[in-house]
Amino acid sequence: MKTAAIAAFALIASAPFAFAQSAQSSNAKAADIPTVQYEYGMQLDVKKVLSLTDVSNVAGVVPVTMVYEDSQGRVQKVKYLELGGADDHS
Repeated sequence: MKTAAIAAFALIASAPFAFAQSAQSSNAKAADIPTVQYEYGMQLDVKKVLSLTDVSNVAGVVPVTMVYEDSQGRVQKVKYLELGGADDHS
């Protein structure tokens, strides 16, 4: 029983490190792929969003880059315009 508890603890304790390595790997892949400019009506095959530009503190329409994994496991990058989340009437 103690062995199983120790093994479970070790697995849980190492999970953040495995996630960090996975995120670094995804970021490295994203740096190597070309950015596609989104056009109206373009079909995106998004299985999992890996990163997204934070526009919560920016006012107005701003460019956003989304890095995602498609259903085939390939990392893709698309750029588009989004309305920032900050109040521009300060």
